[in-house]
Amino acid sequence: MIWLFDLDNTLVDRDGAFRDWAAKTLADAGRPASALAEVLRADAGGFAPKPLVAQAILDATGRTGPVAEMIEEMRAGIRAHVVAYPDVAGLLAGLRAAGDRIGIVTNGDGTHQRAKLGLAGLTTLVDAVVVSGEVGFAKPDPRTVRAALGLLGAEDADPSTVWMIGDAAHADVAVGHASGVRTGWVSHGRTWSGEGEPDVVGKTTHDVVAQVQARA
Repeated sequence: MIWLFDLDNTLVDRDGAFRDWAAKTLADAGRPASALAEVLRADAGGFAPKPLVAQAILDATGRTGPVAEMIEEMRAGIRAHVVAYPDVAGLLAGLRAAGDRIGIVTNGDGTHQRAKLGLAGLTTLVDAVVVSGEVGFAKPDPRTVRAALGLLGAEDADPSTVWMIGDAAHADVAVGHASGVRTGWVSHGRTWSGEGEPDVVGKTTHDVVAQVQARA
């Protein structure tokens, strides 16, 4: 089996890290707790353009300064708070012990994404990493999946043995469909409302993997 995992909000709690950093940043600026909701809306779960998010934080804190500097401050804050979801390391280790291959397919800045992977203790548990900021194309572009399979030496793998698993319907499930591989959606308790339903839906990454294994 070949497992291609999204990183943010699939293996690591990116939204939790952003929320914790933003809450502290706003509190340090003397802003009320209600200001956090607007910043979280601006962030859009990490998918909003970073300059827009950085400007929203500057506005919310009443600060001035280069947007580029706020982007780097934001990324550093996320790294300072990021953690893997419970026992994700054990999950990945178990898959590899069973002889499966594991790739990461993630959108974002290469240095930032790889740092999060390392800080969460997951770097040595995966066989390949594809980051959009390094390759020049992003999910849902199927080239991201093809790049991961290439790094895994699995360009000719049977698509039915390849699973793309992530929390974002428009990126992770969509890229799986575009690539012709199986798809698993980590719902975090949400209800599916998009087009092109995933093959498997689970509340957590553990739930999705367990369902896939039950089908094998």
